[in-house]
Amino acid sequence: MRFGELTLKSRVVRGKFQNQLKRNLHHLADDFDVRIKLKIINHNFHIFSEDPVEKVEDLLCHLLGVVAIDRIRVLCDKVDEKLVSKNILDSDKNFGKNRSFGVRVRRVEKNPYHSSQSMARAVGTEMQNLDSSLSVNLTNPDFWVRLIMEPHRVSIVENRLQGCGGLPSGSQGDVLVRIKDEQDMLAGFLLMRRGTRLIPILDSDEKYVSILKKYDPFLGDRSKAKTTSGSKFTRPAWGYYGMSLEEVKPFVKQPTGAIKTTPLSSLDPLCGWTEEEKSAIISHIYQPSLYSPEIDSSVWMND
Repeated sequence: MRFGELTLKSRVVRGKFQNQLKRNLHHLADDFDVRIKLKIINHNFHIFSEDPVEKVEDLLCHLLGVVAIDRIRVLCDKVDEKLVSKNILDSDKNFGKNRSFGVRVRRVEKNPYHSSQSMARAVGTEMQNLDSSLSVNLTNPDFWVRLIMEPHRVSIVENRLQGCGGLPSGSQGDVLVRIKDEQDMLAGFLLMRRGTRLIPILDSDEKYVSILKKYDPFLGDRSKAKTTSGSKFTRPAWGYYGMSLEEVKPFVKQPTGAIKTTPLSSLDPLCGWTEEEKSAIISHIYQPSLYSPEIDSSVWMND
């Protein structure tokens, strides 16, 4: 899994947000009935599962805070450029045809024999030895070979899916919302991408709330905070959407005796979005593994 703005946070904040992301992931996996194993290698998140690929990728595409998901396949259980190259070309339907390629290697942990660049050169050379019709093009090749090198195995990235992006839901406090229709659902989703936890109130439509809950298993649950003495209390909401200030006041949950308070923020997450952009995000909400939330994600997805 690849993170976006999560990586821009300080070490302490990033750790807290990633813990929230892990918590969301495991609860979403239960909701989606998908068995997963999470392994963290040098701060990189790797997900393993024996369930169908489509189910696992659908789950991960619902996880807020992840910008992209790379599907990988193990090529060999040792770091051997000859075996890696052979296994790559064995599954290449265009073997023997003139085409250009480039090799990129991501080294997950330190390897005593290869750096990322030396492994890329070695694999590229071996591939050309096995198939003389190949030519190297590191600017705009016909196909990229993207490898992940661990100390005792090498995997290839078979596909990349775009995730929701944003921040893990629940990492940025609670927002009170009234969700009555599809446009409200879209607004709620955009708020969730900023890390907020939605608290639907009043006459919110359960049909649209249930769709958003596929992205946040704790949607509707008030966040907790700790006092200086260590006791827990319900964190007050800091913003609202879809109703008036008078309607929302009884639901804020301001602590009794609070002296310094922050004024509630009236939010308008749909401001500035075009109808075309809104349509793209709505399609993504319904089927995130098939539709990108952006009209054109190729600018950053293929870097």
